[in-house]
Amino acid sequence: MEAFSKHKVALLGDDRCVVESIIERIQGWGLEAKGFTHTESAVQFLVRNKCDIVLLDIFISGICCLPFIPSVMGDAKIMVMTEVANKDTAIRALKLGAFDLLEKPLRNDLLRHSVFRALTALESERESKKLADDLKFSRLRLLAQQQRLESLNAQLVETNKAVAVFAQNMQREREEIEKRAALRLRSIILPVVAKLKSSEALQEFESQFDMLTLQVEDLTSGLAGDSKVAMVLSSAEMRVASLIKNGATTEKVAAHLHISENTVRTHRKNIRRKLKIGAQYSLRNFLNSRTGQAGQVAIGENRAATNGPGAHLNQ
Repeated sequence: MEAFSKHKVALLGDDRCVVESIIERIQGWGLEAKGFTHTESAVQFLVRNKCDIVLLDIFISGICCLPFIPSVMGDAKIMVMTEVANKDTAIRALKLGAFDLLEKPLRNDLLRHSVFRALTALESERESKKLADDLKFSRLRLLAQQQRLESLNAQLVETNKAVAVFAQNMQREREEIEKRAALRLRSIILPVVAKLKSSEALQEFESQFDMLTLQVEDLTSGLAGDSKVAMVLSSAEMRVASLIKNGATTEKVAAHLHISENTVRTHRKNIRRKLKIGAQYSLRNFLNSRTGQAGQVAIGENRAATNGPGAHLNQ
């Protein structure tokens, strides 16, 4: 059989002629075979060379060779030959690891069948062992990969935590900078604008000063920073909302913006509708709640800064 052409067979027997005869037959089947009639030379050969099948005579020079089975078998298949087969001998040989028990003289067809049956079983066992080893190796690799992924995941979690903390710190720092900038802007610009507006020489620019004051209030009161308010309200509604937030009545808003009171009321309704503010809620309180504490501080700072001419803007 070509599938087993590279397989090796070793034979240890007590009769040189019988050994040579069996070796010739085995070689004729396309297998490599080597025979021995001395135990020591056979054991030395088997230690140095890997064989697939070992044919072993039970008695050589009157000495039982069954005890040699464990020392010479390795992963090879051991086939025991005996002139007198009995139950006790068979049981002992099989317990020691023998694959088969053959009775001499060996029939050619029976020997051939037993040899190739042993080779088939051997190849099946080796393939199973290889698959088991591959599976074990794959499991080890999978375990190592899993541990690596768990380690990377842990690092990613820690990195995400660090990034989240960093982002929170950046957000707080940005808000603090905005608060300080808004307060600084109000405390510096609004008093100057109020002083300029009170000047008789600049009376013709009063409306421009009012608009400048309103724009500064819009930028620093906190309303412009509210994305929802800034996105849904028009610029005119933003001006009205800024004045309402600062405590101006409908009459004062109309006078300040030079529009009718009905127009102011329309703006108030539109602001409530767009911001979804129920009639039971105060529009001024809602706007102040949207701007938060920073807006409240800015309003107080602005009132202190603009106490005098032009203070009616924040009433």
